[in-house]
Amino acid sequence: MEKTMKKILLALLLSLSISWFFLDKGPAPLEQRGMSLGLFSKEKNYSYLNDLKEMKGWGVTHVMLVVSWYQKDVRGSEIRPRDYDGDDVMTIPDEKLKEVIRQAHSLGLKTMLFPILRLEVRQDKDWRGVIQPKNLELWWKSYQTFILHYAQIAAEEGTDIFSVGSELLSREKETAHWKDLIAQVRRVFPGKLLYSANWDHYLHPEFWDDLDYLGVTAYYEVSKKKTPSLGELKQSWGYIQKELLRWKQMHPDKKLVFTEIGYPSVDGTAIYPWNYYLEGQADPEEQALCYRAFIDTWRDSKDLAGVFFWVWWGEGGLKDKSYTPRGKPAEKWLKGWYKS
Repeated sequence: MEKTMKKILLALLLSLSISWFFLDKGPAPLEQRGMSLGLFSKEKNYSYLNDLKEMKGWGVTHVMLVVSWYQKDVRGSEIRPRDYDGDDVMTIPDEKLKEVIRQAHSLGLKTMLFPILRLEVRQDKDWRGVIQPKNLELWWKSYQTFILHYAQIAAEEGTDIFSVGSELLSREKETAHWKDLIAQVRRVFPGKLLYSANWDHYLHPEFWDDLDYLGVTAYYEVSKKKTPSLGELKQSWGYIQKELLRWKQMHPDKKLVFTEIGYPSVDGTAIYPWNYYLEGQADPEEQALCYRAFIDTWRDSKDLAGVFFWVWWGEGGLKDKSYTPRGKPAEKWLKGWYKS
C-alpha cells in the first residue's frame, strides 16, 4: 500500500513538473490590449465615459488618446494648438483631455497619451512624414514645447505610456535632437516612452535604445486583391512578422508595440488600409478577415507587448465604412483575443 502511494505521488509530481515546464514555455499574455479612442466630438460637453465603458467590456486594457497640434503646411516652422472651427479635427482642450484620462483610470483602464502633428493646409501627397520646415531650429523648439506640454499632463494625470512622436519620417535623421527631447521628457514623465515609426520606415531612427518600446504603425498593404483569402493575408503577415522580428533582434531588450493598426470596412481595405478616403462598397467581412489574419499571426508572439487598434468612434454597424469595428464582424475577433 505504501509503495503504491509513493508511486502515485511521484507520478503526480512528474505530471505537475511537465505542466509547469510547458506553461513556462507557452505564449506570453499581451500586456497592452489597446484601442484608440477618437476624441472627435464637436460637442463641448460630450462625455466619453460610455465609450470607455464599452471598450472595457470588449477586454480592452489600454486606451490611446490622440492629441493634435498644427503647423501651417509642410514648410511651416511653428506648431500650435488650434481651436474648433468647422468640421476639422482640432485640439481637444486640456481640461477635457484630463477628464477623459481620469474617467479611464476610474474604470481601471490604463492610458497612452499620443501627441501627433497635423497640417492645416495640405497639397496632394502632403502629410507630416514629408515636412521640410523653413527654419529647422525654430521648428524643433516649437516641437519640444508641444511634446513637453503633453508630457507634463501625462505626468500629472498618471498616464502609463507616452509617445514622443509619430511618423515624422523626414525629421528622424536628426538623432541629437531626438535624444535631447527624450531626455527632457524623462525628467518630466516617469512612465514608459515610445516613438511611433511608419510601417515602411522603422529602420531609420537611431534613437530606439533611448526608449522603452519599439513603436510601429501597421497599415501594411497585405493584399493586391479586392477579395483576398485568409491564407493570402496570413502569408503576407508572415513575411511582415519575419522582417519585424529580424529588426527587433537589433534591440533585444525592447518589445514591439503596434501603435496603430486598422482597416476601414470598405471593399479593398486589405490593399489600402491607410486610406481614410477609400471609396467603394461597405465590406465589413473583409475588415474582419484582416483582423483575423493579424490576430492569428501575432497572438502567440512573446516579442509583442501591445496592440492599439484604430479607432473607437462612430455608430459602426454593417453599412458603416469607417475604421471602427463596432457592430461589425471584426468585433468578434477582437473580443475573442482580448478577452481570452
